[in-house]
Amino acid sequence: MSRNDIKLMQRLQSAINSHGGRITVNRQQFYSEKQQRPINMYSVKESYFDKESERTLYKELFASVSQIQIVLFLRDYWYSMQNIPIPRDNELWEKAKQAYAEKHGG
Repeated sequence: MSRNDIKLMQRLQSAINSHGGRITVNRQQFYSEKQQRPINMYSVKESYFDKESERTLYKELFASVSQIQIVLFLRDYWYSMQNIPIPRDNELWEKAKQAYAEKHGG
């Protein structure tokens, strides 16, 4: 686990939330029989207030076992918030986002 990736996730999350975003980055662990070790799953969620139930709910925006994919997602989210064109500098990242969107109907 790279400390730099985690710090970058935290900084991006803080920047997004300080400019009106409402996101959390969560980590879950599960045990992989195939790899015979614990795996960390990261998810980015956006909170919103549901008037009907009068409580805060969360919508998952993206999930991955890759810290760098979470960092790239947060980067893209930041660019979108600021109305700045998202850099198209990584072919594999674009494929990962597309696969996630297809899998989750996005």
